[in-house]
Amino acid sequence: MENIQILEEKYLKAKIAYYEGFPFMTDAEFDALESLLKERGSKAIEQVGSKRKDFDFTHPTKMLSLSKIQTEDTESGTNYMEESFQKWYQKRSQQIGKVSPLFSSPKFDGNAINIIYRGDTLANVLTRGDGFTGKDITRRFSLKLPQKLIIFGLDPITDEDVIEIRCEVVIKTKLFQEKYSAEFANPRNYVAGVIGKDDEDLEKMSELDIIPLNFLINGKFASPSVFSKNEIFSKNFNTIVPADDYITTLKAYEMLREEYPYQLDGVVFAFPVEYRELLGENDHDPEWAVAIKFVPAEVVTTVEGIEWNLSKRGEIIPTLLLKPVFLDGSTVSRASGYNAKYVIEKGIGKGALVSIAKAGDIIPEIQKVIAPSSENAPLPETCPACGKLAVWNDSEVHIICSDPNCHGRIAKQLSYAVKILEIQRVGEKTIEPFAKDFKNMFELMVWVLGAGAATKDIEKYGIKWNSRSHEIFVQAFMNIKSLTYTQVIQMLGYDNVGEKISTQLAREHAGLDYDYANLERALVAKLRSPEVSNYIKKVVLTLESLGITIDKPKASPTTGTIYVCMTGSPKPFGFATKADFISKFPMLEEVSISDKKCQFLITDDYNSTSNKMGVATKKGIQIRTYGDFKI
Repeated sequence: MENIQILEEKYLKAKIAYYEGFPFMTDAEFDALESLLKERGSKAIEQVGSKRKDFDFTHPTKMLSLSKIQTEDTESGTNYMEESFQKWYQKRSQQIGKVSPLFSSPKFDGNAINIIYRGDTLANVLTRGDGFTGKDITRRFSLKLPQKLIIFGLDPITDEDVIEIRCEVVIKTKLFQEKYSAEFANPRNYVAGVIGKDDEDLEKMSELDIIPLNFLINGKFASPSVFSKNEIFSKNFNTIVPADDYITTLKAYEMLREEYPYQLDGVVFAFPVEYRELLGENDHDPEWAVAIKFVPAEVVTTVEGIEWNLSKRGEIIPTLLLKPVFLDGSTVSRASGYNAKYVIEKGIGKGALVSIAKAGDIIPEIQKVIAPSSENAPLPETCPACGKLAVWNDSEVHIICSDPNCHGRIAKQLSYAVKILEIQRVGEKTIEPFAKDFKNMFELMVWVLGAGAATKDIEKYGIKWNSRSHEIFVQAFMNIKSLTYTQVIQMLGYDNVGEKISTQLAREHAGLDYDYANLERALVAKLRSPEVSNYIKKVVLTLESLGITIDKPKASPTTGTIYVCMTGSPKPFGFATKADFISKFPMLEEVSISDKKCQFLITDDYNSTSNKMGVATKKGIQIRTYGDFKI
């Protein structure tokens, strides 16, 4: 499989693209990648990612994504994961104290929006964004939505009431195939493009359909019938089914899928409205609903060649070039080849017949080699970036560049550092030529901020002196006013050094408590060596001398009120509930993880993968367990 860091980079890139309204993969592809990273214990799935500055409109209530159960294809037929579903259902039935029927509905592969009314008047339409904030796209939908909402069966609505209508925006599959399939990979990407563009296209907006899913009044779920006098919100896709009809229901939707007017990727089962507040939500998703995903499509095609590309670790990674084939809503012509060892052992080369599925990566994966190639695939003898000798690594899994100072590898590291530092308007192609002379981002920053980039020397890196591109490049670095100590460590290009280990090292350098548990011992030893430690401290001092503020980790106050957020269960530590835990420590005050006052996140497990853990790590909030507090 691909290196975990590569998968994480792709995942975060996809998430950012989604926030910006131009996703480059379907929900199914994204979900599969997210599931894979979750299985591998990656913290990347908890990161909110970068958001554009115009994504600053807050949802009245969080828009959480649904938990998912993925069905599987087996030799004996489809495994509908009934045991997992029934376990999910029984737990919630016990919570509400009765056996309840469920609503089933298609899972539309579209783009989520939140339509907000203040009283009966349209106020905002927001993209889902990160679930907390989204982009205001009200103007795009103003002609499609009623400016005044008609509500009946309830007490009169006042201007103080907030109504949210959660919807999916879709386009009919046939219309997409006839007009836009040549330009866009799938219907979902097309819809995102129409919604996300700054310029408005009324004709294209008129082709989009709005599917109402959930209705909330002042944060509480309401019956769809209350809104049925508004034509656009009167559509009802829910069917009441007993939980025992789970498999029958799935099979019915599978048959319906091929003829359905919109692209579907699964079925949603949800408890009725009256139980949703009681069931509530967790950090990731609502407890009252679950999405059952269809089996990923799998097709057979032929390998036409192999492309070898250098990674930032110096590994030369194979990408299989395929005879183009339509798969799960898009045309596929490339697939991951994992590593050189896999290519050799599986006999993958020109003419190999392979089955592929979008089941674990943004680039589709090879499921099996049906017929190996009749000829051995040519392996790279030299690095595709610098031309130096290519050799096997110690484990004989990857072919790597023999030059540790390969400018191609450094170029990848510089590009990664650009993302870490959030340097605007500096792309991979712009940064690549600097790898010939600078071994890491620190050296490049010193040169740029030390006026080296202001001279005609800039032209040897492909930027015309005194041009607009020259001005943009220099200004991008001048705009760096502050960095965290963690970012400084990450940008230096050490292999396998991510945010978690960088944060702990930053805390150690600041004289605070730190925790290297579950981190690679050899890597920790290398970073804590006098040579590396002194270099990092020198980098910090140099950047400060250039006018950049380096935000070092700070100790939280130990007297007075301590502001904490809690996740997980305190029961294993002898506390009946979170309220019981708080009551035992008068100095503690519970706040949200997003509150600027939050000093500690208290968890039941340091290895927890909850969203709060990811936010705490990103913000540098100290993490403790319930057991660390003694009565």
